[in-house]
This record gives sequence, structure tokens and C-alpha cells, in this order.
Amino acid sequence: MVRCLSALIAVLSFLIAFPPVASSQKSTGETADASLTPPMGSLGGHVFIPSSYIKDPFVRTFFRTGLGFGMTPEMVAPSVTIDSTPVVGSRGSLLFAVLDVEYQQAIRSWIAVRFRLHTLGRMADETPALIAQGVTLVSGFEFTWLFRLAESDRLTLSGSLGLQNSSVTDVYLQRFIEGIIQEGEITKANQLVQTTPTLRFGGGAHGAYAISTLTGLTFSGELEYGEQMDRSAPDKLYYRLAAAFDFDLGHDGGTPIGFVVGASTRTSPETETGTDNSSQTFFGRVAYTGNRNFALGLDLSYSLTPIRGMSEKQAFASAVVDIRLYF
Repeated sequence: MVRCLSALIAVLSFLIAFPPVASSQKSTGETADASLTPPMGSLGGHVFIPSSYIKDPFVRTFFRTGLGFGMTPEMVAPSVTIDSTPVVGSRGSLLFAVLDVEYQQAIRSWIAVRFRLHTLGRMADETPALIAQGVTLVSGFEFTWLFRLAESDRLTLSGSLGLQNSSVTDVYLQRFIEGIIQEGEITKANQLVQTTPTLRFGGGAHGAYAISTLTGLTFSGELEYGEQMDRSAPDKLYYRLAAAFDFDLGHDGGTPIGFVVGASTRTSPETETGTDNSSQTFFGRVAYTGNRNFALGLDLSYSLTPIRGMSEKQAFASAVVDIRLYF
């Protein structure tokens, strides 16, 4: 059902993006629509500072790249036993790398289309942690429509509707070795590398409020419905909530530096490992604000995320270099 609804949304999106052309001449209303939102999101004299951890509520055209890395500062690795024999070694940490590429095109002054490609690779730096957690590659594609719902001098509110297709490739050494020991051979069901795709569709509300020329508030809420990693399980509802305050120190001609502090909570198929599948993230950003045609910043985060084999959520610290070009 999810895939049928997703196909219908994709067809409707194509018809909206490329409507039939009735005439080669533009009407006066179409000419007015060409005056789109200024490159940098601004309300009430405050220029908002973006973050890679919260959705942008402004209808505008931009291109974004994000490249970063992270690790577990103090991972409490579960004991690893192979055929009742413990694997002895250093405790180890989980390491991961992140790559994001995103493009948003404003079609009219009130609607934009957004494409995003993201990849996350995770592995361990010691043998016990590597056996217990394996090597994981998560890649995905997002297609989203963003449309303005309301706007005033200090507040803008937008809605979104889109699809997300993710794929998890898992190299799980402990499962593979235990399967060989139990069966006495390598079977077709016991694969070292397993790839599981998940498809979801949903929507959300995103907003920004200018508290003053110095400070702004950005908030976002999303709901998605789609497949789980366990193919025998029914489709499920997922959520994401986020809010952030930003501070532009260069708003009155001062130092061109800005800061963002915020938090988010979410559920996703990639974190379905136990009774509490939600993850929480506290994030911040140090940004250069001296140029209104691009945004440059270092996004830092501290996350509590469930991982397999662990009774408690594990802490992850990460840093991402985020660059946006506005057109």
C-alpha cells in the first residue's frame, strides 16, 4: 500500500511541477510570481541561520552539502561470545561518516521542490565492537514539496509533503559466524551482507519566528508512514520534532558570526532495536554570517541513539561542515 500511494504522489508531483503550457506568453500573475523570496530567510529584520539538523521553512532556491564524522565517546560494548568462547580485546568505539547533498528549487513564490541524497557509514575500531556491531551503510533519497501556508512580518509557516526511500546494507559478523556454527555450513539464509530498503511517505509543518533582530526561533514537526526493517512486521508511523534558537551577532554591523542551539527527537526504521526506538539529539552551530549569498557553518551534535545488543542508548558526538549556496 505504501508503494502504491508513493507512486501516486510522484505522478501528482510531476503534473504540478510540469503543467501543460497553454500559451508561450506569461500572464501578469506569472510575472509577479517570479519575484521569489530573497536568498536569505529574513523576518522582522532578523536573518535566520540554518542548521543541517532542522528543516528550512523558507521557500527559496539553494544548494547544500554536508560532510562530517562522529564517534561514540564511551561505548559500553556487549560481551561477544562465539561458540560459548568470549572474544577478548579492547572495548572499542563506533565510528561513522556522513555525506549530505540537497537541492531546493523555488518554482513559485509559495512553493518549492526539494531533493536530498544522504549517506552514513558506520564501523568499529576494535575487534569485539566490530564483531558485535558489524559494518553498516545507510543511504537514502528524499523528494519533498514545500509550500507556504502563512506569513507575517515576524512569522512564516510552511507545510511539506514527500517521499523517503532508504536502504540499509548490513555486514553483521556475529550473526554470520553464529549461523555457520549452528548449521555447520554457509546457508543461503545466512548471508554476511544483507540489504534492506524501506519506503515511507508523509508530511510536516515547519516555521520560523523572529523574536528580535538578534534572535530567531525555528521549529519543525513531521509524520511519516511506511515500511519497517522487519519485513514480517506491518507498516508503521514515524515522527520527528525539532526546535532551535539562532543568534546573529552581525545583525547590527557587528562581528559576522552566528550561533544555533537546538534539540530534536525522532523515530526511524534504522533505529528499531528495542522497546524505546526513539533517538534524541542536542545540536549547535557556529556560523559565518558575513555574506548573504551563502551560509557556512560547523554543526556539532550529541545524540542518544539505540543500537542492537545494547540495553541502553549510546551517546554519539559528531561534527558536520555545512555549506549552502543561495540563488
